[in-house]
Amino acid sequence: MSIDESLIQKIQVQVDSVFAEMKSQIKSLRDRPELLDNTLNSLWYEFYDEFICFLEQKKFTRKDAQKPYIQAIEKYFLSLRQTYLSQAKNAYPIKVWPKTTFLEPIPRQLRSTESHLRQGQKHYHIAIALKSYWNCPYKDEVTPAWLWGNFYLSLMYCSGCTDLSQLTAIGNTLVNAIVKDELQICTKLYHAGYKTIIQPLALHYRVPQRAYGNQIENRQVYQWRYIWLNPYAQLFIQGIKQHGSQALNQQMPRYVLESISTVLGKLPKEIDLSHQFVGLKKLLRRNDKQLAELRSLTPFDHSNLAIELDSYSGLDMCLSEVMRGRLKTVSLTPIDQARAWLDHNILQTQLTHIERYIPLQTEKAVPDLITAHQQLKEIPFELMLFEKDQTEVDKRQKRQRKSERVKWIRWTSIQKRLEEKKPHVGLYEKNLIEAQLRLLGWIFHLKSQKMKLNSIERYLSSIAKDYLFHVYMFPGDIDNMDQEDCEELYDAILDSIDDRDQAKRETDPKANHGRAQYAFGRLKAFHQFCMKQYRVPKVGTFQYNDYHRVQFCHAKLISPKLFNQLKQVLSLKIEKCQTTKEQAYLFQLQLMYLLAFRLGMRLNEIRGLTLAEVICPELIWRNDTLTKPVQIRFNLRNNVYRKLKSQNAKRQLDLNAVMLDEELALVQQYLKQCITHNPAKTNHADKLIFAQDGEILSEAYISEMTQVIFDEILGEGHGYTFHNFRHSAANHLAIAWLGSKEMIMTYTDYTWSRCKVMRQHLFGETAIQHEAVIQHKWRLLADWMGHANIEQTASHYLHVLDLLVIDRIYHLPCTIHWDTIKLILQNDLTSANTEIVDLNHIIRKGQYFDFYHATYALKKVDSVKPVQPKISKNVSVSTIIHDYIKYRAYEDHDWVLRSKKLATKWMAVKKPQNNEDFSEDELISLYEKALKKGFEAKQCVEISALPKRVQHQVLEALSILIEHGKLRKNFIHFQYRFDKQNRPRVDWSIQHLITGLKYLLPEDTQLKVDNDPPDKSQKSREVKLSFINENNKNTTLCIAFIMLIHAIQQEKLSI
Repeated sequence: MSIDESLIQKIQVQVDSVFAEMKSQIKSLRDRPELLDNTLNSLWYEFYDEFICFLEQKKFTRKDAQKPYIQAIEKYFLSLRQTYLSQAKNAYPIKVWPKTTFLEPIPRQLRSTESHLRQGQKHYHIAIALKSYWNCPYKDEVTPAWLWGNFYLSLMYCSGCTDLSQLTAIGNTLVNAIVKDELQICTKLYHAGYKTIIQPLALHYRVPQRAYGNQIENRQVYQWRYIWLNPYAQLFIQGIKQHGSQALNQQMPRYVLESISTVLGKLPKEIDLSHQFVGLKKLLRRNDKQLAELRSLTPFDHSNLAIELDSYSGLDMCLSEVMRGRLKTVSLTPIDQARAWLDHNILQTQLTHIERYIPLQTEKAVPDLITAHQQLKEIPFELMLFEKDQTEVDKRQKRQRKSERVKWIRWTSIQKRLEEKKPHVGLYEKNLIEAQLRLLGWIFHLKSQKMKLNSIERYLSSIAKDYLFHVYMFPGDIDNMDQEDCEELYDAILDSIDDRDQAKRETDPKANHGRAQYAFGRLKAFHQFCMKQYRVPKVGTFQYNDYHRVQFCHAKLISPKLFNQLKQVLSLKIEKCQTTKEQAYLFQLQLMYLLAFRLGMRLNEIRGLTLAEVICPELIWRNDTLTKPVQIRFNLRNNVYRKLKSQNAKRQLDLNAVMLDEELALVQQYLKQCITHNPAKTNHADKLIFAQDGEILSEAYISEMTQVIFDEILGEGHGYTFHNFRHSAANHLAIAWLGSKEMIMTYTDYTWSRCKVMRQHLFGETAIQHEAVIQHKWRLLADWMGHANIEQTASHYLHVLDLLVIDRIYHLPCTIHWDTIKLILQNDLTSANTEIVDLNHIIRKGQYFDFYHATYALKKVDSVKPVQPKISKNVSVSTIIHDYIKYRAYEDHDWVLRSKKLATKWMAVKKPQNNEDFSEDELISLYEKALKKGFEAKQCVEISALPKRVQHQVLEALSILIEHGKLRKNFIHFQYRFDKQNRPRVDWSIQHLITGLKYLLPEDTQLKVDNDPPDKSQKSREVKLSFINENNKNTTLCIAFIMLIHAIQQEKLSI
């Protein structure tokens, strides 16, 4: 790494200044050597702390970047010290000897591709030898150890599992199932419609983990996984079941290794297994506790390459890492699996349907103002214009450290005052005093261990504030804390520190943020001190030597069937809405669900979506896009309403690629309405898509409504949230892009032809030709979800990776000798036609394979179709017009067709020639203007309730208005024509019009007539009608819309 020499020279000037100050202190304090030594130490470490801050300001945040500068400065200081000691007369022996220790990481062992290939070939030959061994008739006695050994080896070389803890967990899962006679612990991979193909079995099991999983039970974290229960494993576990209790012992890691070693010893001697035998012997020398903590079986590393090299396998590198356990992922728990894919009606036997009403909650869409300072932080370059003059600042604000003696006196005084105050305070303050006394006792203990003051201060600062805060939050007496209380306290302290580290990592990923790891060691030492001095209980938090925060994955999926039920429930709620406003917001909520379910968008990304982020010029500039499909993309960026989670969250999402046709049409129509209603077509930055009159659904309302809907479907306690739509999108896209036809038809509502088009569109035609091996599809999936890498996506969101592995590898041939089957099953079976038989066909036909025949196949999922509000007999005409304009509902309703025709006749400049000229633009324009003028549905009277004579007058007035009225600005115009004798050439009376319309006007509205009778001398011979409310405001457009609503309901009137 290159070093900036000019920077070194600047720092050397500061070192000269520090050394000159040291010599000055030597002259004044020479007769007090203890105080002088402390002062010299303080001078150097004060400079050292400021030097580290200076390097961080210069963007040297990593230890390896700081190392050359630290070593250069320390070397320069030692040279000044040596010069002083050698040249000065009667020199004082300066004890400051700076030497920072840097821990050099162990060099990473990089293996070449050829090395990996050799390892894979070696295990490939072992797999071939193992299958050859099974294809030969077995003549020896069938023992439980031999059966278990074959079982585990089949899992290793056919299913790809080489994790000792997982092998042990799998064995115990099957043993418990056999003992309890609960054999339905597997799942057939594909739905029940596939009856002619071999259905692979996916065994569902859980394995205890230290810091990653999706279930916590008795403070133990468990990771749920799937593994292919291959035909060999099914045969051997069936033999174990035949042996009864003598073979059904609880599996332990040592027994697993011994049984594997037993079978390996029976393989042909031509196969070199020396490495495996030596490795197994080394492992068996460990005690049981060490074996319980062991994960990977090093003698069988890279055995997954044997499966990769097999021509029948379609495994790629990413799924191979999943199989090895190198890529973290979890599968669903049994209850969540039942809710997602199985018939969850079995979970609803005691479900009581209670419908809850949630009042509508909206909030004002307020822009999130970003300061200039925050904007400058996003610029990845150093702005020298704003660089502070550190020399002057350091001279003015340099912190003067007190001497060691003064600090110890101060801490002693604080300890004495706290002890005096403790008996006279309440519980919460008493806890804080006791916590401070324990910390003080610890630092005095560290002093007795001859530890330096600056180290003690660093220890104290790393945990003290967090410790005091969480002690204050503890509701009970700190002296009575049990083991669980202490563990929760320490977990909360470490998690809060790690949260701050995580926030810093997002803003500066290259920086080394390890405060949680450092605090872990200090907290462990502090707890050991408290165990001796204060008799606090022993805890399991510090059973390991390093800190690993528990990553709990909330793994839940919303299947297409469950999503369809959710939309049906929401549709019923839309129909029952009391107001059109609430109905509009619930329809928006349905679109939010749709975008989250298909695109995997976060809730804040959807709520803050603006028209500026919609890439679709056709929707803006073309008027014929309501029925024609167009290309739509969302370009997610930071905007004035929300800030994305990270830089990687900035992405483009192609709606045409992943949405079904019906769903895309619904979104397209809604976006078209948003654009149409936006007055400035070129200014979309501040226009929220899901805002109505400047208000948007609150997060609390969306979360509560989501929970209520799932409660009505699944009952309470399901744990589903809005964020689970994002989980579902990630898994459905992974299956659609990477799964087989059978996987797609089982777990998604996409068709196989649709997925092929999707893959070609997203991956490209060239990549599709090598679809089995291309890896950039994983990169695309991570980018789509807004993640930096696929590891982040897999560990948090992907719960079907194990199933995708099974989907790729279950085609491996599984043959065995017929005599071996008879010997294992201890059954007088009918002889087969050949000695070597396909075990898959034997299992399908033989009813004695309990695990296969006890397992039910999944049901085919239903397709998801968008649900629109249904026509109700009691729905008002104004509601139908509103729903048509907002949601494209009721398009074929007679009232909608008549309203479009009448609005066009009144407002169009040119007279329409045919029905195709009656567009919706005039209706939308009139509706929006009426709303601005204060239109309300209650302003409409019921014509049928009026007296017969009045009804006749009203219908006559409406007929004149329909035939002769023209709506221009804020007036209704009526053209008068005269013959040569200046007589009116009209067959209607303006007085009849006025008389009939007055019955339909609201109470506070007056009708005003201009130019009646018309002046024959004027060029314009028109009578103008306008309507004025009690505030003297012109409401003609509002009244015109009311007249339109009345007119379209009267079938007698011709429009």
